[in-house]
Amino acid sequence: MPTIVSGESAHAPVANRAKAPSRRFSSVDPTMGANNNRHPLDAQGFEAFAGLALPAPAPGPPAPSRAVSELTFGPPAAAPMAAAPGQPVEVPDTTVYPWRANAFLKIQVPGRSEIFTGTGWFVGPYAVITAAHAVFIRESGGYVGWASQIEVVPGQNGTGDEPFGNSLSTAFQCPQGWQSDGDDRVDYGVILLGQGLGSTVGTFGYSTFSDSDILSAVANLGGYPAVPPPPGEPPGRQWFTAGNILQVDDYFVYYQLATAPGDSGAAVYRNIGNNSYVMAIHTSASGTQNRGVRITGPIFDNIQQWASMHA
Repeated sequence: MPTIVSGESAHAPVANRAKAPSRRFSSVDPTMGANNNRHPLDAQGFEAFAGLALPAPAPGPPAPSRAVSELTFGPPAAAPMAAAPGQPVEVPDTTVYPWRANAFLKIQVPGRSEIFTGTGWFVGPYAVITAAHAVFIRESGGYVGWASQIEVVPGQNGTGDEPFGNSLSTAFQCPQGWQSDGDDRVDYGVILLGQGLGSTVGTFGYSTFSDSDILSAVANLGGYPAVPPPPGEPPGRQWFTAGNILQVDDYFVYYQLATAPGDSGAAVYRNIGNNSYVMAIHTSASGTQNRGVRITGPIFDNIQQWASMHA
Protein backbone atom coordinates (compact mmCIF):
# COMPACT_ATOMS: atom_id res chain seq x y z
CA MET A 1 0.00 0.00 0.00
CA PRO A 2 1.53 3.37 -0.99
CA THR A 3 2.60 5.88 1.61
CA ILE A 4 0.29 8.88 1.55
CA VAL A 5 2.09 12.18 1.06
CA SER A 6 1.07 14.45 3.93
CA GLY A 7 1.39 18.03 5.09
CA GLU A 8 2.59 20.84 2.85
CA SER A 9 4.26 18.44 0.40
CA ALA A 10 0.88 16.96 -0.53
CA HIS A 11 -0.07 20.35 -2.02
CA ALA A 12 3.09 20.75 -4.13
CA PRO A 13 1.80 21.37 -7.67
CA VAL A 14 2.60 18.78 -10.32
CA ALA A 15 2.24 19.84 -13.96
CA ASN A 16 1.64 17.64 -16.99
CA ARG A 17 3.83 20.00 -19.04
CA ALA A 18 6.20 22.75 -17.87
CA LYS A 19 7.24 22.68 -14.22
CA ALA A 20 5.31 25.11 -12.02
CA PRO A 21 7.16 28.10 -10.52
CA SER A 22 8.27 27.63 -6.94
CA ARG A 23 6.92 31.06 -5.85
CA ARG A 24 4.71 30.87 -2.74
CA PHE A 25 2.41 33.30 -0.97
CA SER A 26 1.82 33.76 2.73
CA SER A 27 -1.28 36.00 2.60
CA VAL A 28 -4.66 34.49 3.38
CA ASP A 29 -6.63 37.72 2.95
CA PRO A 30 -9.73 37.27 0.78
CA THR A 31 -8.92 37.57 -2.91
CA MET A 32 -11.76 39.41 -4.63
CA GLY A 33 -13.08 38.23 -7.97
CA ALA A 34 -14.29 40.38 -10.84
CA ASN A 35 -18.03 40.57 -11.33
CA ASN A 36 -19.76 42.68 -13.95
CA ASN A 37 -23.50 42.58 -14.69
CA ARG A 38 -24.26 40.58 -11.54
CA HIS A 39 -27.27 38.31 -10.96
CA PRO A 40 -29.50 39.61 -8.09
CA LEU A 41 -28.94 38.26 -4.57
CA ASP A 42 -31.40 37.19 -1.88
CA ALA A 43 -31.03 38.86 1.51
CA GLN A 44 -30.03 35.48 3.01
CA GLY A 45 -26.95 35.31 0.78
CA PHE A 46 -27.96 32.97 -2.02
CA GLU A 47 -28.57 33.73 -5.70
CA ALA A 48 -32.18 34.90 -6.05
CA PHE A 49 -34.60 32.92 -8.23
CA ALA A 50 -38.37 33.15 -8.20
CA GLY A 51 -39.77 30.47 -5.88
CA LEU A 52 -36.35 29.38 -4.55
CA ALA A 53 -36.09 29.07 -0.77
CA LEU A 54 -33.56 27.36 1.46
CA PRO A 55 -34.57 23.99 2.89
CA ALA A 56 -35.04 23.80 6.63
CA PRO A 57 -31.78 23.09 8.47
CA ALA A 58 -31.11 19.40 8.81
CA PRO A 59 -31.44 18.02 12.34
CA GLY A 60 -27.93 16.64 12.15
CA PRO A 61 -25.88 14.01 10.32
CA PRO A 62 -27.49 10.56 10.24
CA ALA A 63 -25.76 7.39 11.29
CA PRO A 64 -22.80 6.65 9.00
CA SER A 65 -23.50 4.44 5.98
CA ARG A 66 -21.43 3.25 3.06
CA ALA A 67 -21.78 5.29 -0.12
CA VAL A 68 -20.72 4.17 -3.59
CA SER A 69 -18.20 7.03 -3.62
CA GLU A 70 -16.22 5.08 -1.03
CA LEU A 71 -15.18 2.69 -3.80
CA THR A 72 -13.17 5.53 -5.35
CA PHE A 73 -12.48 7.99 -2.55
CA GLY A 74 -12.46 5.75 0.53
CA PRO A 75 -14.53 6.40 3.67
CA PRO A 76 -15.52 10.01 4.41
CA ALA A 77 -13.36 11.99 6.77
CA ALA A 78 -16.41 12.80 8.93
CA ALA A 79 -20.05 11.79 9.31
CA PRO A 80 -21.87 12.14 5.97
CA MET A 81 -24.66 14.63 5.46
CA ALA A 82 -28.36 14.03 5.09
CA ALA A 83 -29.58 13.75 1.51
CA ALA A 84 -30.28 17.19 0.08
CA PRO A 85 -33.97 17.85 -0.59
CA GLY A 86 -35.47 19.43 -3.66
CA GLN A 87 -34.08 20.02 -7.12
CA PRO A 88 -31.62 22.55 -8.55
CA VAL A 89 -32.87 25.61 -10.44
CA GLU A 90 -32.00 25.99 -14.12
CA VAL A 91 -30.01 29.14 -14.89
CA PRO A 92 -31.88 30.84 -17.74
CA ASP A 93 -29.27 33.48 -18.64
CA THR A 94 -25.63 32.43 -18.29
CA THR A 95 -24.29 35.69 -19.72
CA VAL A 96 -24.45 37.45 -16.32
CA TYR A 97 -22.13 36.95 -13.36
CA PRO A 98 -21.52 34.56 -11.62
CA TRP A 99 -22.90 32.07 -14.17
CA ARG A 100 -20.57 33.33 -16.90
CA ALA A 101 -17.55 32.61 -14.66
CA ASN A 102 -18.56 28.93 -14.43
CA ALA A 103 -17.41 26.65 -17.23
CA PHE A 104 -18.63 23.41 -18.75
CA LEU A 105 -15.70 21.01 -19.13
CA LYS A 106 -15.49 18.44 -21.94
CA ILE A 107 -12.76 16.02 -20.93
CA GLN A 108 -10.95 13.59 -23.21
CA VAL A 109 -9.26 10.59 -21.60
CA PRO A 110 -6.55 8.56 -23.36
CA GLY A 111 -7.90 5.28 -24.72
CA ARG A 112 -11.56 6.32 -24.35
CA SER A 113 -13.76 7.47 -27.22
CA GLU A 114 -16.53 9.07 -25.09
CA ILE A 115 -16.38 12.62 -23.73
CA PHE A 116 -16.49 13.06 -19.96
CA THR A 117 -17.87 16.21 -18.34
CA GLY A 118 -17.19 18.34 -15.30
CA THR A 119 -17.40 21.89 -13.98
CA GLY A 120 -14.75 24.56 -13.46
CA TRP A 121 -14.60 28.22 -12.41
CA PHE A 122 -12.41 31.10 -13.48
CA VAL A 123 -9.94 32.46 -10.97
CA GLY A 124 -7.74 34.41 -13.40
CA PRO A 125 -7.65 35.42 -17.06
CA TYR A 126 -6.29 32.03 -18.10
CA ALA A 127 -6.85 29.82 -15.04
CA VAL A 128 -9.85 27.56 -14.37
CA ILE A 129 -10.04 25.72 -11.04
CA THR A 130 -11.67 22.29 -10.92
CA ALA A 131 -11.34 18.93 -9.16
CA ALA A 132 -8.02 17.12 -9.50
CA HIS A 133 -9.88 14.03 -10.69
CA ALA A 134 -11.00 16.04 -13.73
CA VAL A 135 -7.43 16.71 -14.90
CA PHE A 136 -5.59 13.66 -13.52
CA ILE A 137 -7.78 10.58 -13.89
CA ARG A 138 -7.65 7.83 -11.27
CA GLU A 139 -9.97 5.14 -12.59
CA SER A 140 -10.27 2.21 -10.22
CA GLY A 141 -8.76 -0.77 -12.05
CA GLY A 142 -8.27 1.33 -15.19
CA TYR A 143 -6.48 4.37 -16.54
CA VAL A 144 -4.41 6.50 -14.17
CA GLY A 145 -2.91 9.61 -15.71
CA TRP A 146 -3.49 13.03 -17.20
CA ALA A 147 -6.47 13.93 -19.35
CA SER A 148 -5.40 14.27 -22.98
CA GLN A 149 -7.39 17.45 -23.64
CA ILE A 150 -10.08 19.56 -21.97
CA GLU A 151 -12.44 21.95 -23.75
CA VAL A 152 -13.48 24.83 -21.49
CA VAL A 153 -16.81 26.52 -22.33
CA PRO A 154 -17.64 29.46 -20.01
CA GLY A 155 -21.35 30.06 -19.48
CA GLN A 156 -22.49 27.28 -21.80
CA ASN A 157 -26.29 27.26 -21.98
CA GLY A 158 -27.29 24.05 -23.72
CA THR A 159 -25.96 22.13 -26.68
CA GLY A 160 -24.23 24.47 -29.11
CA ASP A 161 -24.89 27.64 -27.07
CA GLU A 162 -21.44 29.02 -26.24
CA PRO A 163 -21.95 32.75 -25.54
CA PHE A 164 -18.25 33.36 -24.88
CA GLY A 165 -16.74 30.75 -27.17
CA ASN A 166 -14.46 27.99 -25.91
CA SER A 167 -10.82 27.19 -25.36
CA LEU A 168 -8.95 23.89 -25.70
CA SER A 169 -6.23 23.08 -23.18
CA THR A 170 -3.59 20.43 -22.68
CA ALA A 171 -1.91 22.22 -19.74
CA PHE A 172 -2.99 21.04 -16.28
CA GLN A 173 -1.68 20.96 -12.73
CA CYS A 174 -2.78 19.28 -9.52
CA PRO A 175 -1.22 18.58 -6.11
CA GLN A 176 1.42 15.89 -5.72
CA GLY A 177 -0.72 14.12 -3.13
CA TRP A 178 -3.46 13.46 -5.69
CA GLN A 179 -1.14 12.65 -8.60
CA SER A 180 0.92 10.11 -6.64
CA ASP A 181 -1.57 8.65 -4.16
CA GLY A 182 -5.11 9.83 -4.89
CA ASP A 183 -5.35 11.67 -1.56
CA ASP A 184 -8.91 13.05 -1.59
CA ARG A 185 -7.91 15.86 0.79
CA VAL A 186 -6.08 17.51 -2.13
CA ASP A 187 -8.57 16.74 -4.90
CA TYR A 188 -8.26 20.08 -6.68
CA GLY A 189 -6.40 21.30 -9.75
CA VAL A 190 -6.21 23.87 -12.52
CA ILE A 191 -6.69 24.06 -16.29
CA LEU A 192 -4.46 26.68 -17.92
CA LEU A 193 -5.67 28.32 -21.13
CA GLY A 194 -3.96 30.11 -23.98
CA GLN A 195 -6.86 32.56 -24.29
CA GLY A 196 -7.72 35.12 -21.61
CA LEU A 197 -11.42 34.28 -21.37
CA GLY A 198 -11.44 35.10 -17.66
CA SER A 199 -10.88 38.76 -18.48
CA THR A 200 -14.20 38.71 -20.34
CA VAL A 201 -16.40 36.54 -18.11
CA GLY A 202 -15.06 37.59 -14.71
CA THR A 203 -13.54 35.60 -11.87
CA PHE A 204 -14.54 34.28 -8.45
CA GLY A 205 -12.98 35.52 -5.26
CA TYR A 206 -11.70 32.95 -2.76
CA SER A 207 -10.49 32.86 0.83
CA THR A 208 -9.76 30.81 3.89
CA PHE A 209 -12.58 31.18 6.41
CA SER A 210 -12.87 30.18 10.05
CA ASP A 211 -15.09 27.25 11.07
CA SER A 212 -17.68 29.64 12.50
CA ASP A 213 -17.71 31.79 9.35
CA ILE A 214 -18.29 28.75 7.16
CA LEU A 215 -20.96 27.27 9.40
CA SER A 216 -22.88 30.55 9.43
CA ALA A 217 -22.76 30.96 5.64
CA VAL A 218 -25.18 29.90 2.92
CA ALA A 219 -23.54 27.65 0.34
CA ASN A 220 -24.08 28.45 -3.36
CA LEU A 221 -23.13 26.21 -6.30
CA GLY A 222 -23.59 26.48 -10.06
CA GLY A 223 -22.63 23.41 -12.07
CA TYR A 224 -23.14 21.26 -15.13
CA PRO A 225 -24.72 17.90 -14.26
CA ALA A 226 -23.99 15.19 -16.81
CA VAL A 227 -27.68 14.21 -16.76
CA PRO A 228 -29.96 17.24 -16.24
CA PRO A 229 -32.51 16.88 -13.41
CA PRO A 230 -35.68 16.94 -15.58
CA PRO A 231 -35.78 14.21 -18.23
CA GLY A 232 -35.48 15.49 -21.77
CA GLU A 233 -33.47 18.60 -20.99
CA PRO A 234 -30.44 19.07 -23.27
CA PRO A 235 -26.98 18.52 -21.77
CA GLY A 236 -24.61 21.40 -21.14
CA ARG A 237 -27.08 23.53 -19.19
CA GLN A 238 -26.07 25.18 -15.94
CA TRP A 239 -28.05 24.49 -12.75
CA PHE A 240 -27.92 26.30 -9.41
CA THR A 241 -28.46 24.99 -5.90
CA ALA A 242 -28.19 26.64 -2.48
CA GLY A 243 -28.33 25.23 1.02
CA ASN A 244 -26.99 25.07 4.52
CA ILE A 245 -23.51 24.13 5.67
CA LEU A 246 -23.83 21.03 7.86
CA GLN A 247 -20.33 20.67 9.25
CA VAL A 248 -16.67 21.41 8.57
CA ASP A 249 -13.36 19.82 9.44
CA ASP A 250 -9.71 20.50 8.64
CA TYR A 251 -10.03 19.25 5.05
CA PHE A 252 -13.66 19.32 3.92
CA VAL A 253 -16.86 21.35 4.01
CA TYR A 254 -20.11 19.32 4.17
CA TYR A 255 -23.27 20.93 2.85
CA GLN A 256 -26.92 20.43 2.08
CA LEU A 257 -26.93 20.93 -1.72
CA ALA A 258 -28.72 19.04 -4.47
CA THR A 259 -25.67 18.17 -6.58
CA ALA A 260 -25.23 15.56 -9.30
CA PRO A 261 -22.42 13.82 -11.23
CA GLY A 262 -20.83 16.44 -13.49
CA ASP A 263 -20.82 19.10 -10.78
CA SER A 264 -17.36 17.96 -9.66
CA GLY A 265 -14.98 20.91 -9.57
CA ALA A 266 -17.70 23.51 -9.04
CA ALA A 267 -17.19 26.49 -6.73
CA VAL A 268 -18.91 26.25 -3.35
CA TYR A 269 -19.15 29.92 -2.51
CA ARG A 270 -20.64 32.47 -0.14
CA ASN A 271 -21.79 35.98 -1.02
CA ILE A 272 -20.58 38.95 1.01
CA GLY A 273 -22.17 42.11 -0.31
CA ASN A 274 -22.06 41.77 -4.09
CA ASN A 275 -18.88 39.70 -4.05
CA SER A 276 -18.66 35.91 -4.28
CA TYR A 277 -15.94 34.09 -2.33
CA VAL A 278 -15.24 30.39 -2.82
CA MET A 279 -14.99 28.37 0.41
CA ALA A 280 -14.53 24.90 -1.10
CA ILE A 281 -14.18 22.97 -4.36
CA HIS A 282 -16.99 20.44 -4.83
CA THR A 283 -15.62 16.92 -5.23
CA SER A 284 -18.00 14.29 -3.91
CA ALA A 285 -21.72 13.58 -3.78
CA SER A 286 -23.25 10.15 -3.38
CA GLY A 287 -26.51 9.49 -1.59
CA THR A 288 -25.91 10.78 1.91
CA GLN A 289 -22.50 12.33 1.24
CA ASN A 290 -22.00 15.80 -0.25
CA ARG A 291 -18.75 17.64 0.33
CA GLY A 292 -15.99 19.80 -1.10
CA VAL A 293 -12.29 20.31 -0.44
CA ARG A 294 -11.98 23.22 1.97
CA ILE A 295 -9.80 26.16 0.92
CA THR A 296 -7.04 26.18 3.52
CA GLY A 297 -3.75 28.12 3.52
CA PRO A 298 -1.83 25.80 1.14
CA ILE A 299 -4.80 25.63 -1.26
CA PHE A 300 -5.18 29.41 -1.15
CA ASP A 301 -1.48 29.74 -2.02
CA ASN A 302 -1.71 27.38 -4.98
CA ILE A 303 -4.85 29.05 -6.36
CA GLN A 304 -3.25 32.47 -6.04
CA GLN A 305 -0.16 31.22 -7.87
CA TRP A 306 -2.20 29.58 -10.63
CA ALA A 307 -4.38 32.69 -11.07
CA SER A 308 -1.46 34.57 -12.63
CA MET A 309 -0.36 31.72 -14.93
CA HIS A 310 -1.33 30.72 -18.47
CA ALA A 311 -0.67 27.81 -20.83
